[in-house]
Amino acid sequence: MFDIEKLKSRIDSFPSRYMKNFDYVWKWKIRIESNGSANIFDDKHRGEAYRRLCTILPKWQTYRNGDNADPLRTLKESLANISEAYNQLRTYTMLDFDSIPFETLETVWHELGRVKEYNGKRNEYGPYSIISVCKPLLLIWGQTLAFDSFVRKHIPRSYRAPRYSNRWSLDEWMRVMKEFSECLKKDRKTLEFIGNESEEKYGKDAIIPYGRFLDIYYWKGP
Repeated sequence: MFDIEKLKSRIDSFPSRYMKNFDYVWKWKIRIESNGSANIFDDKHRGEAYRRLCTILPKWQTYRNGDNADPLRTLKESLANISEAYNQLRTYTMLDFDSIPFETLETVWHELGRVKEYNGKRNEYGPYSIISVCKPLLLIWGQTLAFDSFVRKHIPRSYRAPRYSNRWSLDEWMRVMKEFSECLKKDRKTLEFIGNESEEKYGKDAIIPYGRFLDIYYWKGP
């Protein structure tokens, strides 16, 4: 279970620049997808989505120490390749994680993961930099934690997250995400608090970015 008082204080003390970066994509996403038919990776909006991600991801050191000489070029290709999968994924929240089709997650995982690999190639052994997958996914989906080094070391051991490795397999990420989903669904007080915070910040009918709130929670401490 989560400590609501800790979550409140950690939201208040979270660096404003990181929150502004997230909101730069998230509020735009809400505006584009509010009618249900358009999405940020359809042909009309994908170019703008790419530009917004390129503004933020380098600042978040997403592709630092990667093996790809031109990760942003690969990212552009990958965003086109996940367009259909994203259109499915955006209809699910962290609370529905166990219902997301495996093929959808697999497509997104490989396409975002390969951006940091040598020449943008898929890793035949499976593991990718968890940062290369989850930082962009946090911005466009809002339902995963970024799992940077601060977050990983603060996640309770009961989640069995690879705390000291930045290369995760798809199975490892899915297992940890299912744990978060189940814990959050059982914690009605935290769900209510996050729902109220999201409504105040993003609007009554906006999708709730559960991953963003939990990322803030564990970024600041256990």
